[in-house]
Amino acid sequence: MDSSHGMSEQHSDKSALAATEKYIDTSQFGEITLEKVADTLSLTIKEDHVNKLLAFLCMLSAYTKDDQINISFNSQSSSGKTYTTTEVAKLFPSEDKIELSGATPTSLFYGEGRMDKKRKARVIPFERKILILSEQSNTLLQAKLRPLLSHDKWTLEHRFTNKDKKGANRVEKVIIQGYPATVFCSASMRLDEQEATRAILLSSETTEAKIRAGIHLQALRGANAAAFEAKLEANLDRIALKERILAIRQEHIDNVILVDPNEIEQQFLKMFPLLKARHQRDLAHLQQLIKAIALLNVWFRRQTDGSIVASQGDVDMALELWRGLAESQDLNVPPALIDFYKEYIWAAYIEKANDFELASDMQVGRIGLTRREVADYHYRKTGSMLNDERFRKEILVQLHGAGIVDERQPDVFGVDKRSPHIFPKWFPDGKDPFEENNIGKVGVDLPQDVFDMFFGRADHESDAKPRE
Repeated sequence: MDSSHGMSEQHSDKSALAATEKYIDTSQFGEITLEKVADTLSLTIKEDHVNKLLAFLCMLSAYTKDDQINISFNSQSSSGKTYTTTEVAKLFPSEDKIELSGATPTSLFYGEGRMDKKRKARVIPFERKILILSEQSNTLLQAKLRPLLSHDKWTLEHRFTNKDKKGANRVEKVIIQGYPATVFCSASMRLDEQEATRAILLSSETTEAKIRAGIHLQALRGANAAAFEAKLEANLDRIALKERILAIRQEHIDNVILVDPNEIEQQFLKMFPLLKARHQRDLAHLQQLIKAIALLNVWFRRQTDGSIVASQGDVDMALELWRGLAESQDLNVPPALIDFYKEYIWAAYIEKANDFELASDMQVGRIGLTRREVADYHYRKTGSMLNDERFRKEILVQLHGAGIVDERQPDVFGVDKRSPHIFPKWFPDGKDPFEENNIGKVGVDLPQDVFDMFFGRADHESDAKPRE
């Protein structure tokens, strides 16, 4: 925090909180696992195990001083990203939530606030708040919030020029105070690198099991909405979880201590063979995740001196969650794009490489995969047409920017060179399928004489070589 002024405000807010809220007996709570939380969330959110837990922990992290989590849900329309977010948010007090279906880049700075005569500014409090932006298509807002999302300063001062009643220009000072836990939801796959590194990237699942479960839930809910909601609100596990959230909120925890940062660091480094600049922020995300998990059992993490210390179990649970996220975070793209790449681009590329007449040219990078071939493969596997505009302007642009694919003209006589080919640059199994002794990765086993004709003898005893 920047000043004693802000600190005194925080203490007064804590006193006001204690005076207005009902007392909750915390002796009723035992230790709770993330699996138990997931079971309760599953009453209304089917499948999406990691996503619903991350959304919950993100919102719970609001009740810390400066360890709030930012998450960005990016996946196709109707996949459930907004639904998951709003269902989790229903568990949290309405006064702690700022829920917007959309916002212009500067609208948050003109939101409700209080005039501070001493600082001659309008102060907008974001501390211990949950900021939810669903269906957010304007990425400029996230750009405006970069200092807030990266927790640069407890108070951020903004100055705007506006017209007064007489038409004269005047400067208005707005101070954003504190850090909110933030959830951004968007059907767009395009993310600026600066925004991507400031958040944990998530995408809703689109498996058949989830769709079937969702249809069944809607059938029950839609038949008698009032009865469904009444039964839901009477569920004892849901009531207990909501009470627990209120009790955690009343604890007004400032900090959770991690006692063995070296071990956390080593476990984190094991996930990444090559380090990137974004991993510095990813480690911070992991630490925030551990602290949010510890917050869930705050009464069992309190030491004799009053400090809150995360347990080894909290660390292990956070690491397990992070391992499921590590691949997409490392590549700096939403998980939905990684899934698309694996299921359609990479799979279509491998299928094409099984064609003996094309394999040698593909091996040396003369030809790749056309957009039409990806679209045809997608149709064969899903029975639905691939949205060409979305594929070109979002999916390929983001994959190219992340270095996962390259697009360039083919270099073979007789091949149409008007359209670029897609060349995979990232291999899901970690190995180039055309590397020596790894050619079996491409499709079926080849008879030895055919293998030698196209790729040469693997033991180098033959002078036969792949076509240059």
